[in-house]
Amino acid sequence: MKELGLHGMKSHDCHVFMQKFTSIAFREVLPQLIWSALIEVSLLFQILCSTMLDVKKVQELETSVTTILCNLEKIFPPTFFYSMEHLIVHLPYEECVGGPVQYRLMYPFERFLLYLKMNVKNKAHVETSIVEAYLVEEIGLFTSHYFELQILCKRNRPRKNDELFMNETRIQRL
Repeated sequence: MKELGLHGMKSHDCHVFMQKFTSIAFREVLPQLIWSALIEVSLLFQILCSTMLDVKKVQELETSVTTILCNLEKIFPPTFFYSMEHLIVHLPYEECVGGPVQYRLMYPFERFLLYLKMNVKNKAHVETSIVEAYLVEEIGLFTSHYFELQILCKRNRPRKNDELFMNETRIQRL
């Protein structure tokens, strides 16, 4: 079974795989009613997660999302539906108001929290260590504005391949 698995996929690759290919894979296995409902949900999230905001498609989704949920309620038992499943009704409106979803995702903040959690020294007081790591990072950034330009720090270090040639001498851009 290990030979048939998919290895080395990033989270975005798995997301695309689930959106595009699993709906096709279940076509022959599931009954038509169940398969068509799952396809509708898949298309709903494909439109909502697209990088370009097509207002007409989103407005069509706003009217058809209730029928999609009704089709799902016909298939799945009532215990499947909590409040989270019914929040799908509000997603097209949120897309119209807030714009494309990639600008509102939590991934950058989660990555930053991971960076802060890696700096935790005291495992007994994790929250305090995270706050201290964040303060050290911020203080270092703000005090670097007062350093002279000759002192290299995180704010003014030269980027890769960023050099100027002036007066036949090599000067790094700061």
